Amino acid sequence: MVVTIDLTYANDRMRNLIQKSISNNSPIGQNGYKIVMQDEPNLKRIKPRIEKLLDENDIRDFIVAENTEQENEITLLKKGDIEQLGIYLCTHCGVSFESEIQRIVHQRIHYIG
Repeated sequence: MVVTIDLTYANDRMRNLIQKSISNNSPIGQNGYKIVMQDEPNLKRIKPRIEKLLDENDIRDFIVAENTEQENEITLLKKGDIEQLGIYLCTHCGVSFESEIQRIVHQRIHYIG
């Protein structure tokens, strides 16, 4: 399986930090904005690893989100800009949705359940 990390929306500090923390065996695209992990079996393993890296470096204004249009791709997005890209996050658990209606329905579960 191939996992891609899109760093297009990340700043230079975060790009360098993530590129250094990812294995040297993973090629980085020519523009430096995408890391392609050829032999990574699980996207769910990479996402928490990057979230932990951001937390350890006190980067709180960005989140790691799965691309809903491209399979096995994650990206770093600034929290305030995320809804402009058509991604809506649950304020309780951070799950991403494609519409505000989906998010509202999901968030009701937190209050009911």
